[in-house]
Amino acid sequence: MRVLVLSDHATDEGRRDRLRAIAGLNVDLILATPGGSAGADGTIRLVPIPVKGDPAEPSGWRWHTGTIRRLLTETRPDLVHVEAEPESPLAASVAAVCRKLGVPFVLFSWRSRPPALGFFARRRARQVLTQAAGVLGGNRLAMDLLHELAPQALAAAIPPQGVSLPPSLVRPEREVLVIGYAGRLTPERGPDVLIAALGKTYGRWEAVIAGTGPEQESLEREIQRLGLASRIRWLGGLRAGTLETLWHEIDCLVVPSRDTASWVDHYAPLLLDAMGRGIPAVVTRAGALPELVGDGGVVVDGVEPMATALQGWVTDPSRCRAAGVMARQWTLERSVTSVVASRTLAFWQATVEHLNPE
Repeated sequence: MRVLVLSDHATDEGRRDRLRAIAGLNVDLILATPGGSAGADGTIRLVPIPVKGDPAEPSGWRWHTGTIRRLLTETRPDLVHVEAEPESPLAASVAAVCRKLGVPFVLFSWRSRPPALGFFARRRARQVLTQAAGVLGGNRLAMDLLHELAPQALAAAIPPQGVSLPPSLVRPEREVLVIGYAGRLTPERGPDVLIAALGKTYGRWEAVIAGTGPEQESLEREIQRLGLASRIRWLGGLRAGTLETLWHEIDCLVVPSRDTASWVDHYAPLLLDAMGRGIPAVVTRAGALPELVGDGGVVVDGVEPMATALQGWVTDPSRCRAAGVMARQWTLERSVTSVVASRTLAFWQATVEHLNPE
């Protein structure tokens, strides 16, 4: 199978692990890069495309349509995979060229909330999506948004990159459950929900918070009011060293995000990192968190259920350790790079077969 990939993030070599894994599955993979020179990344062929636009805004770059057309004509891929929003210049150019040459394309998007688009951008997005043979969302919310405008297309929810499974951490059997939080201290991240739940959790527990933000002072006041100051330790801003300290100290992670009119927690790499280390999670029913955590933790709807979930692990820490084993297994089976690569390739093959049934 030969696939041409065009992406707003093609210059970020750190995001190519999934593509390298797919190329290792006997796929002839061509990656169009914005500018630069022809070359290779392992077995991936790199082909430069001239672009125009603000270097700081790759989503608005205008990729040279003539070069894209020539590339498709010369390589004749079985499928084109586009990682760009449907109203973007890149998606519009690819859709137009693919339509003329009769090459199917798949479009990927992370967007998890309906965008506020002007008339022309909205029309351009609809034109692109009505021509797509397949749509991929980084999560189920994104998939549903795309599929609503592309009902003719095959649809799936697959992230554009996987995670590397870190070593499982060996935790001593201790009587005090250590609860962790990692993230910016902002309203949408919901640290106030965690503090309120901790105020209703009794027994032997401590909490470690990694992160800073505008809500820190108000959180500290609430912690003082609840009489929890002696139980909570602050690690400061998120850095690699901070996270390593956090992962080694905590028994479980809480991700208490809340959806807002302008923000959705569409992906949580720190959550997957923790789960991959055998750290179970309690998450709110917000954004993509429920599908990410799956059987690797507990999904709750607010303060009281969160307190109940944490209380269960405080009362019986062995249940928390057992959940950690499930968390690592869940991550291994669904989120590591090799699995994401295999799922992506299977979707590409299904899309081509759907268009060309025997």
